[in-house]
Amino acid sequence: MTSALTSASATADLLSLLAARESPPSGFGAAPNLPADAIRLLGGVPANEALPVDHLERAFRETLSDPAEAIAALHYSVPVGIEPLRTWVAAHEGVTPNRVLITNGALHGLSLLFATLLDPGDVVALESPTFPLTPRLLGHYGARAVPVPITRDGLDLDSLERRLREGLRIKALYLIPDFQNPAGTTLSASDRERAVRLGQRHGFVVVSDNPYRDLRFAGTPVEDLDLDNEVVVRVNTFSKTLGPGLRLGWLVAPERLVPALTRLRANTDQHSALLTQTAIARLLRTPGTFDAILSRAREIYRERAAVLTDELRATLPDTVDFDTPEGGIFLWARATDPDIDLAAVRTRAHALGTDFSLGRFFDPDGATHHTDRFRLGFSNNTPQDLRTAVQRLAAAFPPH
Repeated sequence: MTSALTSASATADLLSLLAARESPPSGFGAAPNLPADAIRLLGGVPANEALPVDHLERAFRETLSDPAEAIAALHYSVPVGIEPLRTWVAAHEGVTPNRVLITNGALHGLSLLFATLLDPGDVVALESPTFPLTPRLLGHYGARAVPVPITRDGLDLDSLERRLREGLRIKALYLIPDFQNPAGTTLSASDRERAVRLGQRHGFVVVSDNPYRDLRFAGTPVEDLDLDNEVVVRVNTFSKTLGPGLRLGWLVAPERLVPALTRLRANTDQHSALLTQTAIARLLRTPGTFDAILSRAREIYRERAAVLTDELRATLPDTVDFDTPEGGIFLWARATDPDIDLAAVRTRAHALGTDFSLGRFFDPDGATHHTDRFRLGFSNNTPQDLRTAVQRLAAAFPPH
């Protein structure tokens, strides 16, 4: 187990990484010098209309208007998080509260997990493409990322198993099982079970980073990785449902890992904001509240995904190809002509007032793969803005 996080410099690096989740690195987020009315089809930002402002206002007001609760919420807390919030998360995840650790969002949960599990030189397998900050985080702990390709059905487990048989030794397998970022794939139930069996057989942890699971608006839900298994860890967040500004998430780990994770947490930032934990626990304790918030978000994203896909099919039918999203907040598209330079398309789109993310920025292996792909974020754009953005994209592509 590494003790890197106990140093001041390592803590500063961690804080920088956490800030980077909200301030995307160059080339991944918005381009400079875009017009004031530019439409950005970029990061994983919830729709403004889906943010439960009224529920949150009430929860914080009621917390602070109760003198005893307000005083308690403004004091120090415990590293694992407060009992009411851990109890709600445990019920949501189908585990006991003693396996839950409240975190400052999903990336913080991953940071704690990787700091606990990894030593310099360890190897972690992950999907390619993947969320760009995960390989960077692994590098912070001196680990090496080994990309495993994604097919239309999710992670290519045949490829991973073949490499394991050939002698690859990994400490963890990092997955985004539902509506994968950026590819949008959902791993089948059988492949989730197979990934866990591989973890058992080869002695590695299977990490499920699953922030989009609750945002399914079509199709049939798939059971997530079995948390009753000792090799499975789940990371999740309220960022996509209640708002990223809350900086609140959770980690569910096997009991054998919880003491080490708790000690690490106590030695770094001690605990998540107690006032925020208390208010969110108050919001969640009213039956049906979270479900109503999710229901509204799903309806918004269902409409916006339909608008985006319909407009792309009508405007660029022979130029781009994609699978229709069944959930999440992104669309992963492919340029059908391999000779199209998507970087040049993006530059022309900037001049027209639209931005999107190039596929190569999601390559954990040096930005040399996925050059024919691009990601469009549809969550925080109105239907009319989505239509306008697609028209601008069409103008940015070379004539067919």
